Amino acid sequence: MGKARTLVLDGSLGFGIVAIVEDRHGALVCVAEDDLYERPLLERINRLIPDQAERMALTGVVIGTGPGSYSGVRVAASAGVGIAAALKLPLRESASDRAHWEAVQRPFSIALGARESLEVSEKGAIIVPRIAASPRVTQEEIRGRGPCALVETAGPNVEHITLRYPAPARGSEAQ
Repeated sequence: MGKARTLVLDGSLGFGIVAIVEDRHGALVCVAEDDLYERPLLERINRLIPDQAERMALTGVVIGTGPGSYSGVRVAASAGVGIAAALKLPLRESASDRAHWEAVQRPFSIALGARESLEVSEKGAIIVPRIAASPRVTQEEIRGRGPCALVETAGPNVEHITLRYPAPARGSEAQ
């Protein structure tokens, strides 16, 4: 039996994480990560799994379910669900904020628009004014560690994923 080889996708940070993580005798290792953050997500995924042999080597898909970038989470989740279904791979989900906290071990913020940020700390996550937010996680800071943390904190296999929101959508309070 081969090594566990997981495709990891997360768009919560405003830049997409596209990586392959292997379990090497109980130690998670990020063996491939596409850092062309300005390129379209599907192009980046295709760079990591360009042919049938690479696709068949995958043993699962982990998706970061947010909270975070509204569009980023949805695009990564949609791609991941589609890939898992097409390749008949187990699908798992991971809370992006908690996984990235485990990776960087410092307070950080995730932009939630022009005025608000999600402040992530050891105690949890809260919405704060953007002006009061901690520095954001950089691409260099999360590289390699974020994908491994997402796999490590992922739950059991799921049939569908549940995206996480930091607060109800504006205007939904009256419904």
